[in-house]
Amino acid sequence: MYENVRKELLGPGSEDIGSDVEHEFITDPPISRYSTGILFPQDLNMGQEVKGNVDLEDDSNNYQEEQEHQKGLNANGKIEFQLYENDNVEAQEFEEKISMTNEKKPSSMGFTFFAKGDVKELVVRLKGAKYRKCKLEDCCVRYSGEDYFEHNGLKEYIERKEENLIIKKEFPTNIIDEYKDDEKYKEDDEYKSFITVLYALSRQINCIKNGKGYVREPISFSDVLNIKLNQNGNYTVHDVMPKKFLSSNGEEMEMDLQVSIYTKEYQNSIRSYTVILVNNEKFKHYGRDLKSIFQPEIRILSEDNKQMTFIHNRNNSIVDFNKDLDEEEQLLEVLYSKKKNYAVGHGVSVMEEMDSFGSLKELKTTYIPTYKVKGIKFDMEGISKDQSNIILSMKNLSDYSNLSKNEVILNLETIVKLYNNWIYNLEKEITSFKDEYKKFTHIARCQIEECKICSERIEKGINILSENEQAYFAFQLMNRALMMQRVQGKSSQKERYPDDDEIKYPNVDFKKVSPDEAIWRPFQLAYILMCLESIVDPKCSDRNLVDLIWVPTGGGKTEAYLGLTAFTIFLRRLKDKNNGGTTVIMRYTLRLLAAQQFTRASILICACELIRREMKGKLGKEKITIGLWIGSNQTPNKKSDAKNDCKELRYSTRSADVLNRNKAQYNKFQVLKCPWCGTKLERDIKYNDKIKKYDSPKGDWGYEFTGKVNKIFCPEDECIFNSALPIEVVDECIYEKPPTLLFGTVDKFAMITWNEGSGSLFGIGSKNNKSPELIIQDELHLISGPLGTLVGEYETAVDILCSQNENNIKPKIIASTATIRNAKEQCRQLYARDVKQFPPSGLYEDDSFFTKEDKTSFGRQYVGIMPSGKTLTTTQVRLMSVLTNKVNVMNLSDKVKSKYWTLVGYFNTIKELGMTRSLINADIQNNINAVSTRILKYNKARRLYYIAELTSRVSSNTINNTLKNLEVEYSKENKDDKKYAIDVLLASNMISVGVDVSRLNLMMVLEQPKLTSEYIQATSRVGRENPGIIFTLYNPTRSRDKSYYEMFHDYHQSFYKYVEPTSVTPFSEPARERMLHSVFIALIRHAVGLSSEVAAGSFDSIDNSVIDKCRNKIIERAEKILNLSESDEEIQNIKEEINLFCKEWKEKIDKYDGRIKYSKNRSANNEDNYGYLIRPFGKKVKTEKPTLQSMRNVDKQGTVEILQFGDDADE
Repeated sequence: MYENVRKELLGPGSEDIGSDVEHEFITDPPISRYSTGILFPQDLNMGQEVKGNVDLEDDSNNYQEEQEHQKGLNANGKIEFQLYENDNVEAQEFEEKISMTNEKKPSSMGFTFFAKGDVKELVVRLKGAKYRKCKLEDCCVRYSGEDYFEHNGLKEYIERKEENLIIKKEFPTNIIDEYKDDEKYKEDDEYKSFITVLYALSRQINCIKNGKGYVREPISFSDVLNIKLNQNGNYTVHDVMPKKFLSSNGEEMEMDLQVSIYTKEYQNSIRSYTVILVNNEKFKHYGRDLKSIFQPEIRILSEDNKQMTFIHNRNNSIVDFNKDLDEEEQLLEVLYSKKKNYAVGHGVSVMEEMDSFGSLKELKTTYIPTYKVKGIKFDMEGISKDQSNIILSMKNLSDYSNLSKNEVILNLETIVKLYNNWIYNLEKEITSFKDEYKKFTHIARCQIEECKICSERIEKGINILSENEQAYFAFQLMNRALMMQRVQGKSSQKERYPDDDEIKYPNVDFKKVSPDEAIWRPFQLAYILMCLESIVDPKCSDRNLVDLIWVPTGGGKTEAYLGLTAFTIFLRRLKDKNNGGTTVIMRYTLRLLAAQQFTRASILICACELIRREMKGKLGKEKITIGLWIGSNQTPNKKSDAKNDCKELRYSTRSADVLNRNKAQYNKFQVLKCPWCGTKLERDIKYNDKIKKYDSPKGDWGYEFTGKVNKIFCPEDECIFNSALPIEVVDECIYEKPPTLLFGTVDKFAMITWNEGSGSLFGIGSKNNKSPELIIQDELHLISGPLGTLVGEYETAVDILCSQNENNIKPKIIASTATIRNAKEQCRQLYARDVKQFPPSGLYEDDSFFTKEDKTSFGRQYVGIMPSGKTLTTTQVRLMSVLTNKVNVMNLSDKVKSKYWTLVGYFNTIKELGMTRSLINADIQNNINAVSTRILKYNKARRLYYIAELTSRVSSNTINNTLKNLEVEYSKENKDDKKYAIDVLLASNMISVGVDVSRLNLMMVLEQPKLTSEYIQATSRVGRENPGIIFTLYNPTRSRDKSYYEMFHDYHQSFYKYVEPTSVTPFSEPARERMLHSVFIALIRHAVGLSSEVAAGSFDSIDNSVIDKCRNKIIERAEKILNLSESDEEIQNIKEEINLFCKEWKEKIDKYDGRIKYSKNRSANNEDNYGYLIRPFGKKVKTEKPTLQSMRNVDKQGTVEILQFGDDADE
């Protein structure tokens, strides 16, 4: 795929139908054909524009920004080094040379590197090509079939030369039509191929006539250029000689290239070398294609320059980069000390090749840079795979195990022993730190201490299992549940219909499952063991820690905290079988993520419920259930809403279109198939091959909502959940019977201020239902910015309400992320707690014992592209054409094609995404047809029919269907069955989290995303099981994009290092204005007991000490988060704001004589005699307090109008 893109956008090889790619014949001017890697003649920027096939944007508005771009900015925006000082004439001349790399049509390119040594001469190698106008003798098309021209009268025009057909004499196209045998053309593929070759030769002849045909001629450079450096100054200019060379047909060609070098002295005999290749030819009125240099390349080899030693640009001998680093930044320097960067490009990127000893072998410019990010392996070093599987087998750790308890404990202790050995080796390694990193010895030792603390906590967890029989039994049941989930999850992947003959009901005997069928990854089990004490012992000091699991995307974090979920559920029931209610709250930031992970967690809860039934009372009579709490647009709020939706959904019809519309509009039940057996819960209308129509009903409904009966069930009679699944999706049902595991989005928790029944989720108002014991926050890095600020403030109410129990025990909080910086500060702001990261990083980013870089795996390949003299849109059209079409053109099996059939397009804005959708239907499809014709593969030109979208503007039902259809493989069988793989998936940042589809392996990213974390998360959606490839298309008019492109290698080899710190500011004045009163109301409603709507009128009857208690709890949390004392002005302001709101509340009660409700019921018409305390944010009612119902509605959009004063438009 990379080669195809290189040939099409950079060349040569875009029209590889002749004898020699190096001397390719192209039927377009090369400037029009190629999109990058062009050094234009000088002064072209002042002349005519370079147009491609598509120019839909004007980049001139951004051009000034690019001109101001400071070279030497690294991908993180920090100044790495100053290239030169412009206080002399030579430097100013060099500045002009380097500025040409920034022009819209650049005339120069190069790079800067550091080296040590007394260098008198720099040895440089160059490559490049020019194009000349083609002649008749250049016409040539590859053809190895029968020579039909020998017998049909074309012999005087055509002859064979080895494996090619060439032109003897010019001929018009109509001669081909005259000699073409139409019948033979239809029946004989080889003859058809011959005719296609004739038309290709005819096109070449026409191009010669029209002056559009060009032939590539590689420039005959010397093997090496020995450039003597100016010893009297910093500036060296070397004219590349000779300036004339002979083309392949003996024609004399000219060039005017210059190598300019600028050097700067640093301490310890270190110099920077900026090497720039300049096209000195001038553009006047014609000949831009003939005067341009294509595919230029600069190479500097260590073998050629033995007098110098290359220095990486983080070396402290150049600049002391480390003097102002905080602790986390110092740790990053240690972790990424093995990742060296030796050069930065100017208008181009640089590839670095290392030798077997880890020393730099070669620096080379490249217009399409690549970097392979290796995969992750999870093996434990020191034991065999078989031994590891015995230790990590879920069955061996469950109550179905053949191992004794002592054997299990000994096996678990092996993990700690191996981890301690690894830590011991790290301690020894600190003594061998290189000089430049010795200043970080203290940080390194602190990191090892973190590893030791982690090891001690894991050991404590094992000791608890050894000594506490109740905890050990819960641990066994957890492992059985996770094993059942893993095995059943594989069985239920394929969708089936009730009584399906093709896909049988998956009836599994779990006692007979092989121990190797379900294996923990070491970090998953170790994380559970580490957190065990803080779940078993509520008074444990670690209970108040946020245990953050940090593993790269796709590593299996979900499995780890699902395991902890099951353990917490079972332990709670074993301690008190009547202890019901919500045990675990699992929160997400995006509805897509919540809905998809909900399906996965539902399998686990089904397994837990089956275990509860089997235990015959030991785990209580109350079902173990799961509930989805994500908002009225996605799930029904009330039973009446569910009843209406269900009625409309089940409307009888034989029209597939009507049925699909009903599903899209009314199916808000989120669960589309039985999580246990895979049976569809929706009815379908299948295609009838006999009558060629959709008219055959298939399947049955799995939803029953009548008002009295409210359930989701499996329509398969054999399924154990045929009567009802342990799943709730209706808010009203969730409040009535709080689910054991509550799935929700963070912003849904704003509704506890508004809804009187939501207190039941915290065990309030029930004797048996206790408060939640575990809160899980997935994708912690997304809780940032305005959303994070409001979540942090509202977390005050959640934390206090979860602590409404006998001993005021707070819930355990765990979180997960794959990309985060400044986690310690973020968790303090969000949760007022300290944080521990698992696994601790060790000394190097590629090895934390539990996760290691897999040197042998492919992982994902990143490819960078930046246009030269083309608009971004033109290049995007060409790139997407290649990526979609070449999969179809290449001779691949359907199995391989399927892995790269769906192109994922990632966009930073909905506007860019919408524009691309229009391009697909017109320009991209047209370009596919044109390119296919050019390479004689028109019959394989791909048609892009199925375009899907994953954005916030798409309904939840459509999103669920898209996720389901992403699993559809490209195959002949599926096409025959009218099942089509998605051609292009257009996605916003919604795809950044939670989309786990193994067949997605091809992606295009349009422009560098705003955050590195977003870039990592989005691109990690591909290459999960097979090699993935990501093409990032940079905007040349944006300084930031260009900087990432020029530092492509350094950025991608350590992009976790460049993750930006997240920021949240709860209890800031704007946040308090929107949210402080809402937090206070939530506490009064649920903690004090004034939950009903009319109870708002009883606020003035509460004892002041109760009000003070609620206020003081908010104040205490604000003090922790803001790190202030009670006497500080900010804390006093918070206190006064709460007191003022209390005063306003009481005044409203007096005004309405106690007839106060919290909010107005929209469906009620006779409530005019009541006053209301709050109103939805954005509604214009002056007497009520504006209150958020979602934490995302921070500000309303505003419009700007230009007012013109005076009669003269120029005034």
